[in-house]
Amino acid sequence: MESVARNVILDLLPAYIAGEASKESRALVEDYARNDTQIAKFILSGKLEKDPISPNMVVPDDLEMKTIKRVRQSINLQMMYVAFATATILLAPLITMQFTDEVNWGLLDFVVGGILIFGTGLTYVLISRISASTAYRIAVGIVVVACLLLIWMNLAVGIIGSEENPANLLYIGIIAIAIIGAGISRLQPLGMASTMFATAFAQILVPVIAFIIWKPYLEESPGIVGVFIINVFFALLFVISGLLFRSVARRQTVV
Repeated sequence: MESVARNVILDLLPAYIAGEASKESRALVEDYARNDTQIAKFILSGKLEKDPISPNMVVPDDLEMKTIKRVRQSINLQMMYVAFATATILLAPLITMQFTDEVNWGLLDFVVGGILIFGTGLTYVLISRISASTAYRIAVGIVVVACLLLIWMNLAVGIIGSEENPANLLYIGIIAIAIIGAGISRLQPLGMASTMFATAFAQILVPVIAFIIWKPYLEESPGIVGVFIINVFFALLFVISGLLFRSVARRQTVV
């Protein structure tokens, strides 16, 4: 690694922090960071601050601007991908409606569906920028997809009985816990891990509370067993996400 000039590593840092560096470039930066305290600091903080640790360590003046520009370009491109994916997904029910009466979406259905899908994709794009870690991004992906499915299922058919049953309002609390926890933890891995475990616990409590207060509703389709299975499935998604966040936090501590 001694043969690699430090300026080369500094040039790679904006792309690394923006999550746009190639696998080889990322490995190069991470190997160099093991012997360079300031580079390691930049990687951990995700920021390029001009705070030299020694007089010999100089950060280029335009390094921060390069990072901001690359991040903006990357986000804009990914937003275009999300918009395209949203339009493509919504084409499915639109085309199906031309051949069968089983699917009958109105304008409001397409608007709500578009907002949910695009909002989910945009949320993932923005939050996943917090860390370049693959595990972190997978964890974020699991969370946003789980929340999307919870909302979609409740709006479409409901999880506990029909979508009109008041018991389904409990799932608003699940989404609220995830959002509030993410805000309090500032999207940091360790805090996000705790948030996901708390969300999973709340997910399991929902059918228990519903069984105590709204037991007749649980007798409707998909039935008591079905409701518990669905909630366990979502709880497992949140637990898996929490474990991934915790693994990221542990690796940061080691570095």
